[in-house]
Amino acid sequence: MTDRVEQMYQAVKQKLLNLEINPIQPIDEKALVRETGGSLTLVQQALERLAREGMVVKERGRWRVSRAATASIMREIFEVRTTLEGMCARLAAERITEAQIQRMEQVHRDFERVLKKEDNKALLAVDHQFHQLLYEASGNRFLARALEEMYLMVYRLSYFALDRMASVRPNVEEHRDILDALKAGDGRSAEQHIQHHIAHFQTMVEGLL
Repeated sequence: MTDRVEQMYQAVKQKLLNLEINPIQPIDEKALVRETGGSLTLVQQALERLAREGMVVKERGRWRVSRAATASIMREIFEVRTTLEGMCARLAAERITEAQIQRMEQVHRDFERVLKKEDNKALLAVDHQFHQLLYEASGNRFLARALEEMYLMVYRLSYFALDRMASVRPNVEEHRDILDALKAGDGRSAEQHIQHHIAHFQTMVEGLL
């Protein structure tokens, strides 16, 4: 039984760390049972242990991800992402091809089209395409893989807060500055613009949680 409790604890904790559990809504214990193949008792024991570690709290009889835990996870992700994506932009400014520039230009036009619809879900999808192209342009597969993993975690967190998110037009417009720096081959400028872009987005998401 002890092994099963430990396995459940590790499984639920990993879901928390991967931002797979909505930090805005009460935790769906039955969903965790389905996803882990465990029992409600094991899930509750795992949550009680996570509560002692400050990762979840119980409010009005329902478990929730603690705001402190979400803030801590976000801080760690963005600390690494800001540095690595800055490096990625520097490399991309040196290595980007004309074909890649054209694809990024097309994605930027897609931004403008989607903005008119005020569809934040669609905007997130287009934003993902833009960053994927940036990662590809760096010419470093290991860097691209690490950044994609972090992007997907932030994407999940952003998706949870979509209905509370205001206009993201300023964030979208920052892509123009990034793209112009890449086209000019200015690695330092590209790095600065992408890091400003990430910091701006981090502040916006933090305000929603």
